[in-house]
Amino acid sequence: MKKYRAGKIKREHSVIEHLWPVLEQIAVCEHVTSIIPGPIRPLGTQGFEVTFQRFTETGLRLLAKNGTAVQEVYIVAPDRQAALEWLAAEGIVEWKPRREDEPARRRDAPEPLQTVTLPSDMPCAVCGRAMRAGTRAAVLGRKRHVYAHVRCARK
Repeated sequence: MKKYRAGKIKREHSVIEHLWPVLEQIAVCEHVTSIIPGPIRPLGTQGFEVTFQRFTETGLRLLAKNGTAVQEVYIVAPDRQAALEWLAAEGIVEWKPRREDEPARRRDAPEPLQTVTLPSDMPCAVCGRAMRAGTRAAVLGRKRHVYAHVRCARK
């Protein structure tokens, strides 16, 4: 056994209360190659829960929360989808597969700002204050470019 490993579980960081038995339960899954608990951050919540956050290049990212802390848990799995389905079937995480006919829900995120470095001094199109040459400015408009402070463009 390697120095910082307990089977499939890496022991580089300490683990929040109630998480170790869950990690041992996940280690039983044949889809899981490795489990890497991340650093612990303080948090004020009630109860213990493990939630699926997102897929990573090598597997899954889970968040484990107890009443006082939150800890990231990375699961290395060649078949990420099968590992997530197994975790849901075991009741470790709550996750429901999206139906084929159900459209993907996306938040209406604002379009990212296009920014440029100003070649010369000019006024901000939003607030009217001067913008100096060499500063970053947001490009407003499509055909005729108008420039504004990035903070003004985000309002």
